[in-house]
Amino acid sequence: MKQLFKTTLLAAAVAATCGTAVAGTVAVTKQIHSQEGLQGVTAAQASNDITYTLGAAYQEGDKITLTFPADTLDKDDPIGGFPGSLVTDPVTGEHAGLTLGLLNHGVGTDADFVTYRVTNIQPSSDDIGSTVGAVIGSGDDKFNISYDAAKLLSAAVTVEFSSETAVGDVLDAGGTRTATIAEAKTQFATTATALAKFSNVIDVANARMTFANDSMGNAVTTDALQFSINNPDSSAFLNAVKSASLKVNIYGEAGKMDGLAATDFTSSGTETFTEETAQLALTFANAGTNDIDEIVSFVNPGDVVLEPQSFTGDLTYEYVSAADETKTVSLNTGLAFGEWTLNGANVNVPYMPYGDNISQILYVTNTGVQTGDITVEAFDADGNVYDLGVVATAAAGAVTKITVPVNQGLAVQGMVNGKVSLNVTVNAPSADITVYSAYTVGTVRGYVNTDQYKGK
Repeated sequence: MKQLFKTTLLAAAVAATCGTAVAGTVAVTKQIHSQEGLQGVTAAQASNDITYTLGAAYQEGDKITLTFPADTLDKDDPIGGFPGSLVTDPVTGEHAGLTLGLLNHGVGTDADFVTYRVTNIQPSSDDIGSTVGAVIGSGDDKFNISYDAAKLLSAAVTVEFSSETAVGDVLDAGGTRTATIAEAKTQFATTATALAKFSNVIDVANARMTFANDSMGNAVTTDALQFSINNPDSSAFLNAVKSASLKVNIYGEAGKMDGLAATDFTSSGTETFTEETAQLALTFANAGTNDIDEIVSFVNPGDVVLEPQSFTGDLTYEYVSAADETKTVSLNTGLAFGEWTLNGANVNVPYMPYGDNISQILYVTNTGVQTGDITVEAFDADGNVYDLGVVATAAAGAVTKITVPVNQGLAVQGMVNGKVSLNVTVNAPSADITVYSAYTVGTVRGYVNTDQYKGK
């Protein structure tokens, strides 16, 4: 009985929060629960203590209605412990007190409500009849409400207060007032940030087993990525998660990390490497929900052919809720974690026409001892990009014709008429590679100078 009496008083407090000069003052500390920690919690929750100083003069016959989210009240016993009458704090010489009697109640699909009516005004010892200044919840007579923890996973717990006179006029200058008793927030960040990414250049002059030297000529044997997670401050959250670990999957490109192992990577977590899928799985146990700033280093073993590729990452928290349920929450999928590139040859053919009665001539000459794949990417006048992938292999000390695979690749992607610019990349030292490009219209041949000849 006493518990629900306090709920009604809270409603009055809510109304006064946002009113004008005749509005009262409500004081309640909103509770924040962990959205993740609440998983599986069924126990009823008690709100913080609430106090309210009345800001309006009520009279007999005035009505106060408390409105709650749907299903807050028990459908089998909607009145529950709501008392038949309510009273304010003891009357003083500065203000009157009042008594409220239960008038009506209801449970609906949109909201639940309980209505009280003022049945008595108690003038103060100084014969003051106004209720302005009366305090509900003062001294030892604290009050709060109970609520269902599960409700917080879909919406905040609120109480809505409205009041009117016996003839229907709105009290407290504005009618409806709402207060939030409790809400749920995530304990985890919604995303992680890559502060540093894999960015090394593979040296084709050393059979692609090492990285190229830095700008000062120093040998480079490692590469590193760094990611950070800025989690919310959840130190005061109720029903916080009991424990949490961070799972990080770092993906290269399938088939391009063959020969590498988990021991080639270092971090503060536990590493598991799957060569077939080019996946490095990291687990950071007892990560909790504190901010994280983690560095993952790659130490080149020196005896494995390194392949140019892009890296991405997925990050997930695995946690145990306050009810001992094990759950997961995803931070990122496909987070960009950098790339490895080659210092091989890259030659641009600025112009190549396609159409009826036009034929193309494309050759790659490799004068060195390093055999390398030839990849081609094209751009047309409208900005369309045609990624042809690997079209051939430039054998050491040989000339390789790439006209047919390039033309076939463009045709498959719908490019048969128009003009394109071609970027030809060869996995071999730049000094050893030359690209010859030309075309014929009928019997007339047109030569195309590549960017290898710029400034010469």
